Amino acid sequence: MGEDLRFSPRFDRFPTVRCFLYVFYGNPRDGYPVYLPVPLFPAPGVVSGRPLRRGVFTNLDTLHLAGPSFKEASVLYPGAEFVGAHTNFSPEDFSRTVAKIAFCAAVSALGIAPFFRSPIKAVILGQDPHIGHWVGCWENQELIPPSGLHVMHVLCSGTDIHVVLRLFAQFGAPEYHVVLGPADPAFVASDQWPWPR
Repeated sequence: MGEDLRFSPRFDRFPTVRCFLYVFYGNPRDGYPVYLPVPLFPAPGVVSGRPLRRGVFTNLDTLHLAGPSFKEASVLYPGAEFVGAHTNFSPEDFSRTVAKIAFCAAVSALGIAPFFRSPIKAVILGQDPHIGHWVGCWENQELIPPSGLHVMHVLCSGTDIHVVLRLFAQFGAPEYHVVLGPADPAFVASDQWPWPR
């Protein structure tokens, strides 16, 4: 897995999807702290050279999107027993979701033919416990600017296919890196392979 990742000349950017759901109870919107929890992972093990390990290592960060900060809200609501957020979070489930989104984006761009033997399918289905070997954060120079809601790039390194995606990009969420593994050799040899050989 080299660092020579190249954009597909035909499929380098997906359309931006614009949607967001706000749920507020009772008070005006600007009276509530709105935070987006974002998981942070190391680079995929297959890229960084880390040996196989079960699960995925993560930290959870929060991005302040709107309304007062937790500190400001505690001043606005004196006597409140708690101002903050409770988060139930499964790093494994989130990683599998990111892997599935990346896999679907790559299939949309290239078709199913390159992925008949992709190791990411076992990760998505929960059959491969080494999630962090294939899913992580993009640790190179920023690839996707913080604009638009969700943006994905399908890249290759040799015959290995990678997807870099940024969910909630406009809020400065991290870029995730999913390694789909080597493309099927028959697809690579065909005229459908979009990258220079």
